[in-house]
Amino acid sequence: MKKIILISCLILSFTSFAGINDLPENVEKKIRSAVSTTSGADRRETYDWYKDSYLEMVERLDKAGIPQTDKEMIIKRLEAMYGANYPKQLARVNDEINDYKGLVSRIREEQNATQQKIEAQNKKSKEEIVSILSSSSIPKADLAKIEENAKAEYPNDYTLQKAYIKGAIKTYNDLKK
Repeated sequence: MKKIILISCLILSFTSFAGINDLPENVEKKIRSAVSTTSGADRRETYDWYKDSYLEMVERLDKAGIPQTDKEMIIKRLEAMYGANYPKQLARVNDEINDYKGLVSRIREEQNATQQKIEAQNKKSKEEIVSILSSSSIPKADLAKIEENAKAEYPNDYTLQKAYIKGAIKTYNDLKK
């Protein structure tokens, strides 16, 4: 009976400690290598400090809402700067997160500005198309066909439609001469 209790306690302790080590194997090796110069209680304390720093860094990256590939790039960049010094990486990770978010924000602003510029250009071209079509001396049936072909060729780009219509009208007029 004592053996069964002892074995069950031993199995329970092994299984409970098996889930605690949630560090990637390469990080575990780097931490062990980094703390190998210390001894005794200092080694265990330093190991726990480095481990907690790494886990906190990963948690901050997870909470920041950064895509996995970008998280991995940030971790690699921090590792390149500080090696296995995870407390320093932890101290720098918030700056990296803010830099990333600032970059994403600037890119979005630039994309929005470009989109607004394209929309303004499209609106202007759409108005010019109406003006070109109304001022042309080509029969309305032929103009309608030219406009239809332009819309089919460039469905959402009024600037290219305008160029197509201008070219088609010029070609039509040149052929009529």
